[in-house]
Amino acid sequence: ADIGKDLPTLINAGDHKEVLRFIRTKKLREPELTVNHGKALLKAAQKSPVSNGLDEGEYLAVIEQVLLASLDLNDLQFANICLKELKNRFGPDSARVRRLIGLCFEADGDLKNALATYDQMLATNPSSAFALKRKYCILKAQPEEGLNARTFLVSYLEKFGGDAGAWKEMGEVCLEVGDYTGAVYCWEELVLANPLDSGLHCHLGELYATLGGIGDLRAARKHLAQALDLDVSNVRALYTLVAVAADYLDKVAASSKKTKIDEHDAEVAKELVRYGAQKLCALYSEKGGRLYEAVTEVMGDYYRADC
Repeated sequence: ADIGKDLPTLINAGDHKEVLRFIRTKKLREPELTVNHGKALLKAAQKSPVSNGLDEGEYLAVIEQVLLASLDLNDLQFANICLKELKNRFGPDSARVRRLIGLCFEADGDLKNALATYDQMLATNPSSAFALKRKYCILKAQPEEGLNARTFLVSYLEKFGGDAGAWKEMGEVCLEVGDYTGAVYCWEELVLANPLDSGLHCHLGELYATLGGIGDLRAARKHLAQALDLDVSNVRALYTLVAVAADYLDKVAASSKKTKIDEHDAEVAKELVRYGAQKLCALYSEKGGRLYEAVTEVMGDYYRADC
C-alpha cells in the first residue's frame, strides 16, 4: 500500500486494491470495509486480474482476505463462493485451503466436520499450531468439554512454550477455576516474553497479592514497583503497591515471633507505603473536590502525616 496515504484517503479515492492492501499490511480487522471493497475488486478482476493491477498471488490473497472477512460478518454464502475459487486453484487437499474449510465449518456451527478437518491437517503435520489452536477453541466452546480443553491447552504449551498468547489463555483458564498458583506461573511466562510491559507486571503483582503469603507479598511488591518503574502513570499499580506493602507489614508483625524477618526488608516496605501514599495524594490534590477528599481519607490510614 502507498505508505504516504492513510485509509480514509484510499477509501475516498475508491482505490479498492490499495484499501485491501493497506488493511492486510497493517493487519487491521475491518470486515465490512474488506467485504465491500473486496467484492468490487473481485467483480472487476473476474475476467482479467492482471488488467486490474493484480498479479496471480495478490488475486488469491484478496480472495482469502475477503473470505475471512465474510466469516466475521456471518456471510457464509459469499465465504463459500470464495472458498470454491480457492479450491479450484489449489485443490481441496491444500493445507491453505483446509484451514479455510475448517473455519467455514466452524462459522456454520458444524463442529464435528471442523474437528475432522483439523485432525486431517494434524495427520499430515502434527506440529500445525493453527490446527491445534482451532481444536482448542472448539473444545472450549463446548461447556461439557472444559476439562478436555484445559488438558489440550497444556499439551499445546508443551510443544509451543514460546507462545505468549497461549500462556495468557492458560492464565485466564486458571483464574476461572480459582487456580491462582497456576495463574501466577502463566503470568511469569508472559513477563519473561515481554519484560517491559507495565500492565503485565501489575497483574502479576496482583496475583501474588491474592496468594497472600509473606513471600508472595514480597514478590508482589517487586512486580508492582517494576510496573511503576516502566510506567509512572500506572495509578492501579500505585494503589496496589500501597495495599500490598501495608499488608506485608501487618503479616510481618503478626508472625515476627515465629519467622525471622529481614529488618531492612520491612523498612523498604514502610518506605513504599509512604511513597505510594504521597504520590496518590499529590496526584489527586491537583483535581481537588470529593475525589481528593476520599483518596486522602483512605491514604491517611496508611500514612496520614503526608496527606
